[in-house]
Amino acid sequence: MPRHMNRSRKACFLACAAVAIAITSGAATAQAPRHKPVDEPGTEAVLPPQDSELYCKNIAEAASDARVKWQTWKLISLEARLRDRIAELQRKENEFELWVKRREDLLNEVEDQVVSIIARMRPEAAAAQLSTTDEEAAVGVLLKLKSRIASSILDEMEPSRAAQLTQSMMGLTNPEAQRSF
Repeated sequence: MPRHMNRSRKACFLACAAVAIAITSGAATAQAPRHKPVDEPGTEAVLPPQDSELYCKNIAEAASDARVKWQTWKLISLEARLRDRIAELQRKENEFELWVKRREDLLNEVEDQVVSIIARMRPEAAAAQLSTTDEEAAVGVLLKLKSRIASSILDEMEPSRAAQLTQSMMGLTNPEAQRSF
């Protein structure tokens, strides 16, 4: 409920209460204090509602409507903030995917250059280079080389390292071999 409406209703209520007090204070001196009249033992008579009770009953529906409108407005604003956040995350995701694609393109270009360099090397020198690199990189290079060049490089390697790389190449090129265990 807006504050300015709340204040004006409070002022109206206070004014009505002041008038009611002034009227009842004059009547209180003329009349005896109000007690609940009892007709029969065990039964009480119902008093008419007071002004404050009537006021509360009269504004209850308007207050409920105002509360519902405020909650609706709050939900709409939260939904808008959520949509903005989702859009921002989608922009970030697209930006990240673009960055990953550029990185993969660069790595592929660098890898192709390394493969062409290794292909032009003497088999002994290439074997020495691939013996010191990690297994995954060496297997990647050997798979991209022509089979004649790769076999001459493997021939120049230490037999255990050559067997290890060959086994890894077979596992990468034959997916059924990986599932056999």
